[in-house]
Amino acid sequence: MALQGVIDRLKKTSLEEIGVSFSLADILRDMKIEGNSIYIKLFSPSDKYHDFLKKKAEQVLREIGAENVDIEFTNEPPKATAPQTPPPQAQQNPFENKRRIPKVKKVIAVASGKGGVGKSTVAVNLAAALKRMGYDVGYLDADMYGPSGPTMLGAKDKQVLAREDGKLIPPVAHGIKMMSIGLLLPSEDTPVIWRGPVLFKALSQFLFDIDWAEDQLDFLIIDLPPGTGDVQITLGQTAEIDGAVIVTTPQDVALIDVKKGIQMFNEVMIPVIGIVENMSYFVCPDSGKRYEIFGKSRTEEVAKQYNTEILGKVPIEPKVAEFGDLGIPVVLAKEDSESSKAFMSIAERIIKKLTV
Repeated sequence: MALQGVIDRLKKTSLEEIGVSFSLADILRDMKIEGNSIYIKLFSPSDKYHDFLKKKAEQVLREIGAENVDIEFTNEPPKATAPQTPPPQAQQNPFENKRRIPKVKKVIAVASGKGGVGKSTVAVNLAAALKRMGYDVGYLDADMYGPSGPTMLGAKDKQVLAREDGKLIPPVAHGIKMMSIGLLLPSEDTPVIWRGPVLFKALSQFLFDIDWAEDQLDFLIIDLPPGTGDVQITLGQTAEIDGAVIVTTPQDVALIDVKKGIQMFNEVMIPVIGIVENMSYFVCPDSGKRYEIFGKSRTEEVAKQYNTEILGKVPIEPKVAEFGDLGIPVVLAKEDSESSKAFMSIAERIIKKLTV
């Protein structure tokens, strides 16, 4: 089997099914051919797609005559040269090819390892807190499959305008410039049924084709979908993010996913600013007594274990959900509430960490 013929075949094998724009040859790190036996080493910073990549590579190599295929993975960046391969070009680590989002000074991603922890509530109120402090703020709802930003910011009837050059002009809600796929759908009941490549293109447009400001935004809050999937990987590959905030509840089942989230951001080279513990406790309005409904928190232990910190703890207050349904962040609707004070404190700590 000819070495160059194998490389040419790998170049023609795209990986668009998982929402990335490179081929098997782009992630090839080593290869050895002995008769009809082939050994290859592929770059992959996460084991999420190992099964897919292995099946894809085996199928391609067997189609060109390989009888024995051995595949190994590595998370190390590419070397300058590869044994036995006459590299036509220096291979790049796809996670290092990033660019700044136009007209934005600081970009903060708000994420959660699992759903149901109030991530969007934190993201929206963090944007509102920064706005209350006098900053120019944008909010990008990157949860393509479950956009809640338009509801929580009272922007369901807002229209997105487009310039002649194709750039999108985001509407404004409560002084916050915001963009969401929910603003572009025929109705809020319309589901988004997209595969990886379409999702990748839409997210790229949201990141780089929005005219956020005449001058510059001070902060852009990106509300990510829960989990560690395609959107997070795409973000890590394409955009320079100044830091990520991970939202959790005190439950152990949520903290397990916090660990996964921290490791995922480390792999895509996005620094973790800290953890926000949402629904941390409940204060009875009649007695003033504090109740830890989800049990004693272990978030501090996780933060120390992964060399980060707790940015703040947000209590359970019915007004947060009530105002969210009305489209008004509690930070703006009830400034004297415990939740509002917690969000303001969290915003202050984030600013200090980003300006150190």
